[in-house]
Order: sequence, then C-alpha cells, then structure tokens
Amino acid sequence: MTRRPVALAPDDTVETAYRLFEREHFHHLPVVDGQRLVGVVSDRDVLRAVSPFLETGSERDRDRYTLRRALHMVMTRKVITASPQDTLAAAADRMIVARVGCLPVCEAERLVGIVTRSDLLKVLVAGR
Repeated sequence: MTRRPVALAPDDTVETAYRLFEREHFHHLPVVDGQRLVGVVSDRDVLRAVSPFLETGSERDRDRYTLRRALHMVMTRKVITASPQDTLAAAADRMIVARVGCLPVCEAERLVGIVTRSDLLKVLVAGR
C-alpha cells in the first residue's frame, strides 16, 4: 500500500490530473473532500474527457476547454475500497471481482492509502 497517496479535490481541473499522470507515471488518483474520499479518477477517465485534438496542430479553444472541466465531472463516485486490516489476497480478490485497477484504503471515509495492481505485482515478484 502507498501511504498518503497524491490526491486531488473534486473542483481541481482535468488538466491538473492530466499533467500529474503525465509527469508521475501513475494511473489512479483518489479524489478527496478534506480527507474524506469522494471518488477516484484514472488516466483513462481523463483521456476520455479531453479532446483528441489537444496538443496537436488541429487544437482549438474548445479542445483546450476540455482541460478546464472539474474532476467531479469525470471521476468515479462509487468507489470500491479496502481497509488497512484487509489482507493482500482479499484486496486482490476484490480488485479482480470489481474489475478495478486500484483500491483506495480508508479508515471510515478517511483516505489513508491506495493499493494498485502494480503494488500487488511487486509483492508477487518479491515473493518468488
């Protein structure tokens, strides 16, 4: 689990997430209101939300506008989560069943970490 993951607020822009994904090379961002988890946005969500003409020779003002949308407009609100007490096997099973790439880890509704497919694969490889 990654403790204290990078998180954004619901009113942050799609551009903020877009640039973070581009710079940091991760694929999921929890969305929090204060410390309370309210959603998750993935790099795929962001790519679906932005114009395909963005950063091309065909880019127009309306294409750049797609970056100014708020994250709450594109995030997943019904988030599958884990608790700090869950085992890795339970977390992996939950991810497989729900077909998700990450599980925000919460105590009550407060975000304390995140588990991703990559985290699970690292544990698997380290245990060889």
